[in-house]
Amino acid sequence: MIFLYVGVIMLVIGFCFFLFPAKKPNPIYGYPSILAKKNVGNWRYAQKINGLFLLGIGLFCTLIGYLLKETGNTNYFIAEMLLIPLPIIGVFAGTEELLQRFDRRHTAKDKER
Repeated sequence: MIFLYVGVIMLVIGFCFFLFPAKKPNPIYGYPSILAKKNVGNWRYAQKINGLFLLGIGLFCTLIGYLLKETGNTNYFIAEMLLIPLPIIGVFAGTEELLQRFDRRHTAKDKER
């Protein structure tokens, strides 16, 4: 059941981030990593990418939780608690990886000018 609940929460947050991205860096709403706060371009890209990652991983977790519930395999609380950090870490790791690539690409273009 943990995968189902966490997946739904990630879906809701992902929809909010994707449909209503944070316009400027702030510590309350949005994806506030150091690299995302570097400039406005990075900030906007980070919000878009993080929203997409949250939607994708949230959908994946929701499907796993739904399948576990429908098949009656709800006795795996400890296993779910141990595994749930993996998709959450994946959201942050994936966002940071793509943001670093975006930043390198745009920093190189700025140096060429």
